[in-house]
Amino acid sequence: MSHRAWRIALAIMLIMPSTILAQGIEPAVLDSLLAEALRQNPQIRSAEQRSVAAHRRDDQVSVWQDPMFAYFRWISTPETRVGPQENVFMLSQSIPFPGTLGLRGDVANEDAVAAEEQYEAVRRDVVFSVKKEYYNLYWIDRSLTILDEYLSLLRDFSRVAEQKYATGEGIQANVFKSQVEISNIIERRLAFESLREGVTARMNALLNRPGGSRLGTATEIDTMRVETPESLLVERALVRRQELRASEAMIRKAEFKKDLADIEYYPNLSLQATYITVARGSSPAPDAGKDAYGVGLGLNIPIQLGRRVAATEEAEATYEASKLAHRNLENTVRAEIADLRFQLDNSGRTLELYDRGLLVQAESALESALSAYRTGKLDFLSLLDSERMLLQARLGYVKEQSSYQKILAGLERAIGGEPAGQ
Repeated sequence: MSHRAWRIALAIMLIMPSTILAQGIEPAVLDSLLAEALRQNPQIRSAEQRSVAAHRRDDQVSVWQDPMFAYFRWISTPETRVGPQENVFMLSQSIPFPGTLGLRGDVANEDAVAAEEQYEAVRRDVVFSVKKEYYNLYWIDRSLTILDEYLSLLRDFSRVAEQKYATGEGIQANVFKSQVEISNIIERRLAFESLREGVTARMNALLNRPGGSRLGTATEIDTMRVETPESLLVERALVRRQELRASEAMIRKAEFKKDLADIEYYPNLSLQATYITVARGSSPAPDAGKDAYGVGLGLNIPIQLGRRVAATEEAEATYEASKLAHRNLENTVRAEIADLRFQLDNSGRTLELYDRGLLVQAESALESALSAYRTGKLDFLSLLDSERMLLQARLGYVKEQSSYQKILAGLERAIGGEPAGQ
């Protein structure tokens, strides 16, 4: 087979639309992909289980410790007035200072709140990642379609150039230029196919699908534009952002830890009940062999002040650190929203340029060039330039559409996963 025949066969194989290559696969629909990710993503399920685990800590730390039972058997039996002692049974219960258990429960509850917010943050981040990959997929699939249409047009022009050359009305250089242009577009198409493989692999990971699963063609994209002021977006973020709410829980936890450190200066209680069995032996006492009973009350003596002072200082430092971390997080969120809002405005202005006539102008320029080429007033190279101009405009438009939606998805993530346009 000749070199030219190989190139034609390769071109036919590569310019098949992605929808044909993905025959039998349902189109990729964003809402369906998001629902699948929320059900199947292992990172989400792991965060959910951590949240469930954190909610079970309160029942462990806010109740009394188990009572202690002890048994003592005399080997050398002590004699008493009523007879020798044989067995000693003791039951004791430790009772924390009033308020201790409640504060421990409060600390555990704040940990649970933080874990729940972290779970919601993971869900939000997975949604953002799925959206980002979907919009990448849309850009790639639409670009492949545009390149396919351009290749079809190029083949038509190439046949015309060959016919003109065969009849002596054209030159061989025009045929060569059209073939070179076809080869260049095929190379660009291969690059997009390679990008699609990467997007598919990342999407499969997000959806917990087996490696190598194919992904349908993305054909739809939201064209909404957001005009919400930056100040309102920041206001929403300060209320809804999961990291901020988790940080607030850590501040409250640090406050409870301070209260716990203060309680450590007070004693804990210990109640004890004792039962002693007594044998009658040889005692003539009328109450000989009578078992003995007793109760006791114990207090720990909080004299280790150095340890308690250190615990108090640690709690106070942790509280201040939590407040400063929260303030830093607020500043980070404000900066993130400002940056994304600026990017969104720039992308929106670029889309307006396309919508206001850039694409129409490129199409009109190509039509004019075609008319001039047919009448012999324009050379073939200038016609190719007009084709390239339209191609770049169409490719640039779908890429900017994708970029706008990715920035918007990032902005929605920054405000806590809520739609930015509401």
